[in-house]
Amino acid sequence: MAKTISQAQRKKIESYIIGFFDILDKSGTNSRYYKELFSTMTDAKFMEFISKKYPFKFQMRQTVTEPSMADCVKACDYTGVPLLEEIYLPYLYRDKNGNPVKTAKCMVGYQHHKKVQQIVTKKSKWSLETENRDMKGGRLIGQDKGTAISDREFEGLATLGLYDTMYEFARPKADSMKAKAAMNAAISTKGFVTQDDIPNDPNDSLSRNLVDVYMMSALLETNLINEDGYTAYTLKNKHRQVQRQ
Repeated sequence: MAKTISQAQRKKIESYIIGFFDILDKSGTNSRYYKELFSTMTDAKFMEFISKKYPFKFQMRQTVTEPSMADCVKACDYTGVPLLEEIYLPYLYRDKNGNPVKTAKCMVGYQHHKKVQQIVTKKSKWSLETENRDMKGGRLIGQDKGTAISDREFEGLATLGLYDTMYEFARPKADSMKAKAAMNAAISTKGFVTQDDIPNDPNDSLSRNLVDVYMMSALLETNLINEDGYTAYTLKNKHRQVQRQ
C-alpha cells in the first residue's frame, strides 16, 4: 500500500467505509463514530490506521446497534463478500481430469483451533461408575472423575431449546441422589425412563445444599432450597405434623 494518499483517495475510502456502516447499523452509531475518528486524523495517521490487519470494529450498543440478518446480507453485497460459497470436496470424488466434486452453495465461516494445553484421558472421558463421590459438593472423585459440564454446554442446550436435556444433565445425571435412584430404578424395571419417572425435589441436590449452608453461615438468606424464610428441614417437619393431624 502506498505510504501517501491524496485528498480525493482519502475521501473515497472514508465514503466507502461510512456507506458500509450506514447499511449495517441503521442507528448511525458506527457511522458517527468513524466520522469523528477520521476527522481527528492526519493523512499519515489515517494511512497507519487503515494499514492495520483489522482496523474496523463494530461498535456495539445493546438495544441500539442490533443489525438484522437482512442488514448483514446487504452489507456483504455492498462489499462484494459472498455469504454463500461452493466447497470443493476432493476426498469424496474426482473426475477423470482430477477436478473435485463441489457442494451446493452454503454459508462458510472460519473457526480458529488453538493448541490444547492438556489432553488427559481422565479429563476427557465420560464416567461409567459413580461410586466415588464427594457427598459434600456432589462432584465425582478418584477413578470415577470425568468430564465436567460447564455453563457453556448449558448455554448451548438453552439456545437449542433442549430444556429436558438440561434437566437430565443437571439433576439425575448430576448430584440429585433421589432423582438418580428413581431413574436407575425405572431403567431396571421397565428398561427405559421418562421425565415422569424422575421426581423434581428442590432439596434433592448436594451442591445446592452445600451452597445454601455456606450462604446461611454468612447470614445470607436465599431461595435455593428455603421457602418463605423456612429451611427445607423445617418445612419437612411442618409437613409431617400436618399429616399426623
